[in-house]
Amino acid sequence: MTEAARHWSTGKARPGEALSYWVEAMCEAFLEMKADSPQPSGFSASITQHPFGPIDLNYADTTCQEVWRTKHAIAGSRKHTFYLLYMRAGRLKARQRGREALVQPGDCVLIDGMEPYSFSFPDTNRCLSVQMPEDWVHQWIKTPESATAISFSASGWGRRFARAVGDLAERDFDTLALPRASVADELGALLSLAGGRTETKSAHREVLLQRIRLNIRERMHDCALDAQSAAEASGISRRYLHLLFAEAGTSFGWTLMALRLERAKQFLSDPRFMNESVGEIASRCGFLEPSHFARRFRARFGAAPAAFRQSLRA
Repeated sequence: MTEAARHWSTGKARPGEALSYWVEAMCEAFLEMKADSPQPSGFSASITQHPFGPIDLNYADTTCQEVWRTKHAIAGSRKHTFYLLYMRAGRLKARQRGREALVQPGDCVLIDGMEPYSFSFPDTNRCLSVQMPEDWVHQWIKTPESATAISFSASGWGRRFARAVGDLAERDFDTLALPRASVADELGALLSLAGGRTETKSAHREVLLQRIRLNIRERMHDCALDAQSAAEASGISRRYLHLLFAEAGTSFGWTLMALRLERAKQFLSDPRFMNESVGEIASRCGFLEPSHFARRFRARFGAAPAAFRQSLRA
């Protein structure tokens, strides 16, 4: 069962105490930090935190502020966490390890929670902060410290990674094709490529990817099919499977969903299956919930499954 979201808002603070409330909220949601604002009397902010498998997604909206983390605060920390800050609106100037990154809307920056940092938000802003445990980050990138406080839009893979984070920032979680943990892994694969992984493509990896795609096509009807079982069937790790798809400019989840929807379209178009209900066809194609299938089908083909079938009959 998915954990419930948590929410903090300065609207709950007593008059004149919005900024102090906000500092306590950040310490509870993230790490121990300090904050100040050039406009304390008009300061307002909110955080909504969604558990997302091994990571947390934090949607923060604030007026202008300065945020910093000190060595003293770090000394009292027990967990090592990295943060990926994606600007949905507004600007961010992030400083860490002697580097400084100006982050504009549509871009993101990686921050190490166990090193001092400072953030400047000169405007009202909307930010997605992806909270990532150290062990999860190290699955995907060997030296994340070397990628901190650097704008991701500076490289091709970085731009692709930023777009993926942006897509997640605006996504309705009910429309996800895979469990949240699997989507997080797909994000991790792109982080690996954006964070400096420089292996070049090989004919062997191309053949392997084609074999995996064939396996997915043969097993797409199985609602239990996931990245782990697909990787095991090919004798590789789940991490490597996600990297193969990321290098090809796609993802396991997108590929699986596209194949299932195309198969469903074929069934709905075939007179031999006209007596089967939409729910039965959804089940044939690996969908557990007919309502989820209907949303995805409508998004892909512009019509609900029943309406699509009726148009063919007409």
